[in-house]
Amino acid sequence: MKSKFFILLAFTLTASTIYGQEEINLFGNLKLGSYDVGTKQITLIDTLRQEPKEILIRLWYPAKENREKVRFSDYLDATNKLSKPELLKDISVGIGGKENLFSLDSLELLLNAKMKATKEVAPKNGKFPMLVWSIRYGTVGYQSIISEYMASHGFVVAFAEDIPNSAYPWEFQSIQDKEKALMQQVRDINTTIEYIKNLHHVDNTKIGLLSWSYAGESAILAQINNPEIEAVVGLSSVGFSYGVYLGKELTNKIDIEKINVPYLMLSEQVGTNGKTRNPPDLLNSMNPNSRFISFAELSHGNFNAIEGMIPGVLQTDKVHSWSKGGVVAQVGYEVICQMVLSFLNTVFYEPTFDSFDEDISRLINDLPLGTVLISSPKKK
Repeated sequence: MKSKFFILLAFTLTASTIYGQEEINLFGNLKLGSYDVGTKQITLIDTLRQEPKEILIRLWYPAKENREKVRFSDYLDATNKLSKPELLKDISVGIGGKENLFSLDSLELLLNAKMKATKEVAPKNGKFPMLVWSIRYGTVGYQSIISEYMASHGFVVAFAEDIPNSAYPWEFQSIQDKEKALMQQVRDINTTIEYIKNLHHVDNTKIGLLSWSYAGESAILAQINNPEIEAVVGLSSVGFSYGVYLGKELTNKIDIEKINVPYLMLSEQVGTNGKTRNPPDLLNSMNPNSRFISFAELSHGNFNAIEGMIPGVLQTDKVHSWSKGGVVAQVGYEVICQMVLSFLNTVFYEPTFDSFDEDISRLINDLPLGTVLISSPKKK
C-alpha cells in the first residue's frame, strides 16, 4: 500500500510541475482551514529595561478580508532591503547551500509564489488561541507555511525578532555571553506574550509555544518561567540534556516540577551527527499528554519549509546534508503541520488525548515515511 501511495503522489507532483509552471503551490496537499489569513508587522518598544529595546513582531491571524496575497519573497525580505539578485542567491543557498543550484525561472517562480495571507487586513471577530515562536533567526521565512496554516485553522501566530539581529549561538565568544543572549530571548518571548495576549481577538487563556532547531532551548526556559503557557511544540528542537547556548548546563536551569504542560516533540530518528535521537530521559516525569514522535526518513532540515517542504514541492534532491528532498520531504512537512494542528486543538479544546492519538495513527498510515516511533510518559 505504501508503494502505491508513493507512486501515485510522485505522479501527481510531476504532473503539477509540468503543467503548472506559471505558479507554484507551496502548500502542496495541505488543507487550509476555513479562515482567511491576515499578516502584519508590529514594532514594539520594551521600555521596562535599562535601555529600551525594539522588537519587531510578525503576526498571522484569522482575518475578515481576503485581498491580494503576499508573495513568498515578502517573508524572505520583510524590510525590503534586498535586491532581486540577492533574493535569488539567498533562496538557492537556503534550499541547497549553493548559489545557482536552480534555473532563474524556477527561483523567480518560487519567490513570486502566492501565499495565503493578506497584508494589514482587519482581524476576524472572535477570540483565538495564541502561539508564539521561540526565537531563531529566519523563522518568518522558514516557517511561514505552517504559520499561515495554523492561522487558517483559527490561531493567532506571532514571532518576535530583535532589532538588530543578535549573533548565532556559536558566534558568541564566552559562556557568559551565550547565557546572556539566551535569557534575553526568554525575556523577548514573554514580552511578546504579554503584548499579544491583550489584543482583542486573542484568547489569553490559551497560549502555546512553537520552536524549531536551536530555539528549543529558549522555549523550555520560557515555559518554565511563564505559568500562562499551556503547551510547547518542538520541531527537531526540544531536548532537555543539552543546548546550543548552555551546553550540558541546560540541565541545571530546568526545574522538572515546572515541565508540567504537554510537549509535542517531533524529531528525526538519526541526527546530523549520526547519533540516534531518543525520547528525553525525563519523559516519564512529564505531563502525561506529552508525546515524542520520530521519523526514520526525515532529517533535521525537513522540519522547516525552505529546507524541507519547498524541495519537496520542487521535486529536487539538491538539499543540504542535514535534509532530504523529493516526495518524502513534502509528505513529511505536511504530516508535521497536521500533527501540530491536531496536538494544539486537542490541548485547547478536547477533554482527553484520545483524539490526538487517533489522528497520529491515521496520519502515519500508508505514508512513505518509514518507521515512525511514538513515545509517551508511562502511566504511574
